[in-house]
Amino acid sequence: MGEGSLHDQSHAPHQMPTRKQFVAVISGNALEFYDFLSFSFFAVNLSRVMFPADGAHTALLLTLMTAGAGFGARPLGAILFGLLGDRIGRRPTMLATFALMGVSALGLALTPGHAAIGIWAPVLVVAFRLLQGLAAGGDVGPTTAFLAESAPPERRGLLIALQLVAMRIGVLASGMVGLVLASLLTPAQLDAYGWRIAFALGAAIVPLAFILRRRLGETLHLPEQGAHVVRELDLRAYVAAMLGVFGFLLAGATGDFLFVYAVTFLKLPVTNSYLLQMAAAATQIVGLLAGGWLGDRIGRQRVNLAVALLAAAVSLPLFRWGIAAGAAPGQLALAAALLLLLATVSAAVAYAAFVEITPKRHRAGLVGIGYGVVVAITFGLTPVLLTRYMARTGDLAAPGYAFVLAAVLLVISALLMQRFGPRPMGQGAGAGRGAA
Repeated sequence: MGEGSLHDQSHAPHQMPTRKQFVAVISGNALEFYDFLSFSFFAVNLSRVMFPADGAHTALLLTLMTAGAGFGARPLGAILFGLLGDRIGRRPTMLATFALMGVSALGLALTPGHAAIGIWAPVLVVAFRLLQGLAAGGDVGPTTAFLAESAPPERRGLLIALQLVAMRIGVLASGMVGLVLASLLTPAQLDAYGWRIAFALGAAIVPLAFILRRRLGETLHLPEQGAHVVRELDLRAYVAAMLGVFGFLLAGATGDFLFVYAVTFLKLPVTNSYLLQMAAAATQIVGLLAGGWLGDRIGRQRVNLAVALLAAAVSLPLFRWGIAAGAAPGQLALAAALLLLLATVSAAVAYAAFVEITPKRHRAGLVGIGYGVVVAITFGLTPVLLTRYMARTGDLAAPGYAFVLAAVLLVISALLMQRFGPRPMGQGAGAGRGAA
């Protein structure tokens, strides 16, 4: 089938996608992070049911390591489905990955506990986590490519940021579900079936979103438009952009760990910890939209560098203030919200720059693989490493150190991209000089 016939079957190039298309495309990322955060929120309950061990901390660590194993499967999914997205199209690949996500969420909700089936319980939990990681890792590349290729060049940064906004919507939704369940059910009921309800609700959205994805057009063979289209990959620019991806995903992983941190190490009530996570997620949605909008108008790297420098300077003092002795829970929530606001403004522009340095014919693979490798490292290892470090040393400022490191990586990335990165696809000469 030639380019013309594919064009006829798709929506017109560079027209704004409809709201339903946006919902369909980003629903995978929303479900991915709803599922991931639900696993983190109910890690203590799930560990008692699925991972019996000599001590509560051991069972919790095994559960967190299982979550890490799911993130470890993401690079494989990114390679498999990213290459398929560049070969057979964005749409069929997005359908396959989303269906697998639904199977993994429903499978986990229906898995019997260790008391009923013994060792098969943790085995099935690990298997469904691996399947979820495979599907989630494979979904990022094709969906991000679709957003970039559907967007008008002058609004590409904002629309690419919707992929990250979907993650925070998933976090916000999981926090709301967790708060309701924790308020209505006793600890024993949460152990018995409460956490299963959360995963079943996630699986319930799959049929509708799947139908919406089936109605999408195909963007693989649409002509690329914009002032500075990238035809060939510059490896130096790709590595520089990857450092930015590493920075904002490290900040995101640290922010998502704050629920477990607040409950386990600060001994805050569970309901307060849900409110903390929800406030942080809402703030990040604002930051991502602001970052995408500013990057389109001022320049990707200019915004990234300024905000990341500010974050590097204030992250540790702000976090220490949030956990100061005698501080109210709201003080930690405010500190976390401000830290994550800075991180997500940088995240929006860093992610858009990462997408824009990839040539279209390899975009789903390069974006998906790069993102999948980094998200496996950051979200897979950060909770485990922070938990082990604080359990061993008692240093409760550890998440603050992680926020500083994330900001430093974003600063380095912005500086390198000014040297190696091409001008963004949607910007003219004046904006391009400020962005590149």
